Amino acid sequence: MDLLKTVFGIVVSSRKSNVCIMVNGQKVNDYAISNDMVGFNQLLGDLKQVTNP
Repeated sequence: MDLLKTVFGIVVSSRKSNVCIMVNGQKVNDYAISNDMVGFNQLLGDLKQVTNP
């Protein structure tokens, strides 16, 4: 069974955070989130997809 190596890169600034998702060294998604509950919930949803695909 091949394992997928997933990396979340997050750059935080005062108003927003930039998120980059890489799987096996290839960028699969990048986006910006607001630094509030809405943005953090979006990030949490993506993190949960990785742990529970």
